[in-house]
Amino acid sequence: MYINILPMLPDFIALACLYYFVFLPRWKQHPKNDFIWFTTFYLYICTMLILTLMPIIIHLPNIFSGFSSEINLHPFIDWQLQRGDYLTESLLNISLFIPFGFLIRKNTKLTPIQTILAGFLFSTCIEILQPLLSFDRVSDISDVITNTIGTCIGVFLYQFYRHE
Repeated sequence: MYINILPMLPDFIALACLYYFVFLPRWKQHPKNDFIWFTTFYLYICTMLILTLMPIIIHLPNIFSGFSSEINLHPFIDWQLQRGDYLTESLLNISLFIPFGFLIRKNTKLTPIQTILAGFLFSTCIEILQPLLSFDRVSDISDVITNTIGTCIGVFLYQFYRHE
């Protein structure tokens, strides 16, 4: 997979400024261990944005022109039709959201159910924004389902981590 970094430069600058001017001053007041976990979560969210939505800033005008690609509302239709590399894509989506479930539980006071709901909502937001921001991304309900499964696994792993 080839990622062109140049169109993402404004996004990187915005994320770096957000971290430096908003989050860093707040998080530096916490114990070092918490600071590291908060920063890890921020870097994870940045990675998620790179993999799923970026470039964002240069594509903002596209939002006003409506959905630019198809939206798949048939769960696991690729599995049924054996289109593409559906197994690898599903496993990647699950693994991409495992850290989300773990890090949300580690960095917040959310309950496991609230964390799973947050993963579902975050995934849904990504899937809604993809066809609005990009001409080459497809919104897929299967992604929301597999991302939520990944969040559930992350929550379970956090529970295991916490009880050790």
